[in-house]
Amino acid sequence: MKKHPIAFVLITVGFIATSSATTLLLADNFNDNPNGDASTFNNNLASTQTGLLATTTYSVQGAAWTAQHSNGNRLLVATSNSWEGNGSVSLNNNFAVQANAANQPLQISFNIEESAAYPSTDRWVQFNVGSSQHLDVGNGGVGVGIIFRVNGAAETTTGAAGTWAASDLITITLTNTAGTGSAFNGNGSKATVSVGATNFGTFTLAQQTNAFLTFSAFNYGNDQFGLGTFDNLSVSLIPEPSAALLAGLGLLGFLRRRRSH
Repeated sequence: MKKHPIAFVLITVGFIATSSATTLLLADNFNDNPNGDASTFNNNLASTQTGLLATTTYSVQGAAWTAQHSNGNRLLVATSNSWEGNGSVSLNNNFAVQANAANQPLQISFNIEESAAYPSTDRWVQFNVGSSQHLDVGNGGVGVGIIFRVNGAAETTTGAAGTWAASDLITITLTNTAGTGSAFNGNGSKATVSVGATNFGTFTLAQQTNAFLTFSAFNYGNDQFGLGTFDNLSVSLIPEPSAALLAGLGLLGFLRRRRSH
């Protein structure tokens, strides 16, 4: 039987590439029923979370209905001009730990569903990755964050601006300077941000060491009520090309050169 070394190498390379899969650390679909308020936010996580770190609880700031693990099967954060305060929820996990252990980029995605009910349409809700929990986007400890305004504008803490629409998928990928490893182990930090089909760009950050995730709504004037809803949170490690894959590609090139001679 005639042997086909190039075909064999292609099959081997394909196998190596597909076997180096993304690692799902945590996902939350927020399909919690019945709806609850801030006091019951962590009650039913086992039914909504998947991934290696399921279940991971949230730290919740705000009272009553300012933070809801399910509002129409979505995460809700809201502001209040009374004692309930501002809704802010942060996962009780520093995802830099897992990124550093694997030395892989960290990717976070979720759907933005709504930012509404503020009398002033330039008010916003926000998401950020920061050095600690419950940070406002204006805090210096935020590595990268996005605000979603009621009027449909979207702005990042890195200076990029664009628009968002209901159900847009938001994706933030954090890597080292080379783009292949962890953003938190001292080898530089970069963030790539996309909102829906729009790539907002790749941005160099100050060296990041922690990765706490926060969804929140802030009522700075303490005079307006507003809310935001989010869905389908996913946090994953993204593999870099493996040494074996690169070796396989090198062998493929060698075989091609031999056949050409």
